[in-house]
Amino acid sequence: MTFKTSYKVGLAVLLCYLVAWLDRMAINMTIPFIRTELNVGPERIGWILSAFFLGYALFQIPGGMLADRIGPRKVILFALAWWSVFTALTGVVGGLASMLAVRFLFGIGEGIFPAAVWKVIGNWYTKKNRGTANAIILSSVAFGPAISSLLLAWFLPILGWRGSFFALGGAGVICLIGAWLYITNSIQDNPKVSREELEEFERDSRSQAANAEQTLEKASFGQLLSSPAIWVLFFVALIYNLTMYGWLNWLPTYLLEVKKLSLTKTGLLGALPFLFGGIGCTLAGYVSDRWFRGRRKYLVFGCQALGGICLFLFTQINDPVLYMIAQCIAGFLLFMAAGAIWTLPMILVPPKLMGSGSGFINTGGQIGGFLTNILIGKVIEWNGNDYATGFHFMLGALVAAALLVLAGIREQSAPAPKPSPEPALS
Repeated sequence: MTFKTSYKVGLAVLLCYLVAWLDRMAINMTIPFIRTELNVGPERIGWILSAFFLGYALFQIPGGMLADRIGPRKVILFALAWWSVFTALTGVVGGLASMLAVRFLFGIGEGIFPAAVWKVIGNWYTKKNRGTANAIILSSVAFGPAISSLLLAWFLPILGWRGSFFALGGAGVICLIGAWLYITNSIQDNPKVSREELEEFERDSRSQAANAEQTLEKASFGQLLSSPAIWVLFFVALIYNLTMYGWLNWLPTYLLEVKKLSLTKTGLLGALPFLFGGIGCTLAGYVSDRWFRGRRKYLVFGCQALGGICLFLFTQINDPVLYMIAQCIAGFLLFMAAGAIWTLPMILVPPKLMGSGSGFINTGGQIGGFLTNILIGKVIEWNGNDYATGFHFMLGALVAAALLVLAGIREQSAPAPKPSPEPALS
């Protein structure tokens, strides 16, 4: 069986996204050490976490516009080089001010990356399987933190927190080589694509499954912003990320400070929910494409509701086995919801505007990421450094996001094609 070029491109993008998440999530495992060395409290830790999201959020739309204008390949290569440099530079900071500056600049490099990835997905996969491809690549959102937690538990005792950032910066070089070798702007641009694979792409583009759901056929980014659906997705991403990024960023500290686990156990147990989350996110695209075309929001809502219950139980249970079971189920369901949410832009946004459209939606998500760390830091500080209250804040955001998904998203089937007129009889 021939390994399709589109699969190679997908794997290259997945590797890049995994390393992106390794680099950005490493800060979470190193917070206890950074806090001691730089002598900063929970509120300023929130500033450090949010500095990344400020740069990341501000450059989502510029990254998407660049991908639409000059092609996603150049944007991806530049982003990889930029953020790898600033990942390594995180290991040389000498104080709070330099840490904030480096994390902000690191966020700029990663900020131009996601929309370029979605542009690649839009140009390499049809609506028949675009949701599945996107969910597999998006699974790095969960697998990245899981691998990061395991690697840092191993690296930190050997390399220290500074050396660990140097090692992660070096991993970006491998991604840069892989992206340069395999990623092109579109399937039509890649000379290694066989005629059979290109013909299959064209057939899939015309298939009933690819044309069952309506796309927002807009001519420009400005016209796309006139669509209520885009704004609903913007705010869903914003509110949902108050939960997801809060969970990603504060779980290691919660396990260390509240559950009183060792660094090794925190690395292992902190990874488990995200390993399950990666499986859930990977399945989300297939499940959504297979059974929820035209009603994807119900998959999102159901996963958010059940996942939220499990996340709440995690904060209420003292038995380690039971609370980690609750965390793993929450991880599976909440990341499945995230994967299902991101199938919606892949279907609704036309490929020619995929970069700027997805970048705009993800800007909402990253505003949520920026706000959540400041807000959770404040909530924890206001409640006498009780880290459990941070999780209560996340649960409130999850409820709001689930209700907005249910009430605000309107999915439509594509109109049936008009029958061709029968030829006149001579």
